[in-house]
Order: sequence, then C-alpha cells, then structure tokens
Amino acid sequence: MMTTIEVPKSLHDRLQRLAEQDGLTLAQEIEHLMDRAAARPRVEGRRGRPLKAEETDDQHADGSAEG
Repeated sequence: MMTTIEVPKSLHDRLQRLAEQDGLTLAQEIEHLMDRAAARPRVEGRRGRPLKAEETDDQHADGSAEG
C-alpha cells in the first residue's frame, strides 16, 4: 500500500539530496532515516522525561547511574 504525504518543498529537496547521496529512492531514504531514529536509545529520568546534565552528574557521583 502506498500513500502520498505533503511536505514543504525545502524538506522534499533535502530528503531527495540525502537519497541521491545514499543511492536510494526517496521512500527508501525515509525508511532509512526512520530506522536510524528508532535505533537510538532514549535516556530518560525516573518520570519519563529527559535527564538534565546535572542529574546525570549527580547519579554518577553517588553511584546510582546504570551501566
């Protein structure tokens, strides 16, 4: 199944350039970017929000950081 999405021309042009650099079609490049974004680990605090640098430093200082 295929569908059409509308994006600003500037975004379309950027995606097209990336696709050409990677030797992919536009659809393949979008899929590639989605896969890369999904593969990145999310670092979140206890309540599901991103940790601030100070919180990360505090966790490492008191030994409660995972890893």
